[in-house]
Amino acid sequence: MTADFQSLKSFDFSSSKPHLWVFKDSDSAARFRAFYVQTEGDLNIQLKDFVTAEIERITEHTPYTYISQTNENSCLSIEPTSTDFPQLKVLVDRLESEHRITDSKDLKGAKGYVVKFTSNGTTVYAVKRSTSTWKTSYPKKYINMIFSNGELSGVEDNSFAIEKNFDFYVINNTVFIANKRGFESAMQHRAAYVQAFTQLQQSPAFSGLFSDINPIIEYVGTNSIQLRRMAVIEEKGIYSRPNFIPTLQRVNNTRNWGINFDPISNTIIPCVSTAGIIINVLLDHRLISEITDNIYDVPDATQV
Repeated sequence: MTADFQSLKSFDFSSSKPHLWVFKDSDSAARFRAFYVQTEGDLNIQLKDFVTAEIERITEHTPYTYISQTNENSCLSIEPTSTDFPQLKVLVDRLESEHRITDSKDLKGAKGYVVKFTSNGTTVYAVKRSTSTWKTSYPKKYINMIFSNGELSGVEDNSFAIEKNFDFYVINNTVFIANKRGFESAMQHRAAYVQAFTQLQQSPAFSGLFSDINPIIEYVGTNSIQLRRMAVIEEKGIYSRPNFIPTLQRVNNTRNWGINFDPISNTIIPCVSTAGIIINVLLDHRLISEITDNIYDVPDATQV
């Protein structure tokens, strides 16, 4: 991934040839539908200018995890095969002339768009989740475009707009994610979290921790962050360690966390007020400072 990151950073966008594809969700067995959109020279220059600025802004990358986040200069890295992108790549690698749109209505309702930048045999796929209308509300953030004579042109018009950034980039064998929420929405990555949580609920090792698992299910709900956290809980699996419940009871009593236990079944009794605490404990994100003896719940606990 480091080699691919260097390739992305050194890619010469200014001399590349861009190709714009819009994609939509498919009603058939295929994941996507994609259409090539002819773009004129001035728009191509603008696309190359702002993608160059965006790549210059990104100076570091860290592995994608369920709860990892980006900062103003970082991105997350993940292999394409663990995403829906390979299905999209097959479509946008087709011959452009055979899949070119001829009517602006084909742009309506697009899930997102891909700009392929190709130079010296290397291609960078820049992907953006689109708004439902493609209309601009923030003129300074967008390139305004009009669809005319079978191609998009960059002009002072509010017909369509491309925001001046991308959610993620794909080069060689790596996806580099600049906007995690946009990436997860475009690639439906959230669906994997929902499935993972459903499977976790069916695991006796996990469900057996609780006198009633429903308060945990209700607390997590459909919230993307909580779903990611449950996937991390399954990955870490600290609840499967020997004597987990007795250890938790001892620490809970010492630190007055307020978690309740059923003395007969020796299980956790979750409720609205303790569900968040329980999840942080299972994440191993409830930490104690050796300096102040304060207890902290942290978004990402990295062992040192």
